[in-house]
Amino acid sequence: MKTHPILLVFSLLIMLVSCDNRTLNTSKAASAITVYLEEKPIYESAYLTVGETKLRTKKDHELIEQYKLLEAEGYIAFTTKSSKKRWLSKDSIWNATLKLTEKAHPYVIEQKNNKIKIKTIEYKVDTENGLQIDSKGKKSALVTAMLQKKATPFSFLKPDKNPHTEFITKKFRMKFSDENGWKIIN
Repeated sequence: MKTHPILLVFSLLIMLVSCDNRTLNTSKAASAITVYLEEKPIYESAYLTVGETKLRTKKDHELIEQYKLLEAEGYIAFTTKSSKKRWLSKDSIWNATLKLTEKAHPYVIEQKNNKIKIKTIEYKVDTENGLQIDSKGKKSALVTAMLQKKATPFSFLKPDKNPHTEFITKKFRMKFSDENGWKIIN
């Protein structure tokens, strides 16, 4: 079987273009988005009050159970000071002191006195379902990525904004430079 020289040159050109660093494909976009999310993670957050707290045993029953679950998993430590019955009330007051442990450190965003801003949901790029490169030029592109939700142990502090989905979609603007290659510019 004889190959034509035109076909050989054409296939060589296709290989050169596909190996070009300027060409954006889904694997380059996924790695750039992953690097970007490591530097600037996307998450939802809520505030947690530590220190002395007073909760009602019946009204705040679910919250107390969540605190006990977090203590069992090692994220917080609390000491119960007292639990006393309020006069002419069906509910009791539960006095406790809440403290975060070292295990909760990866979820803490900022801390001011006894209010701690803490991650409730983290978003990670889903490379299996692929990315969609919406508009593509020689030096810029718009990439739509699917980000999977990952609930943290503190997710009970804030209800999920989109409880009926396990992912969100986010658009990332990308730009090419000869020094850095493809980078996110959001």
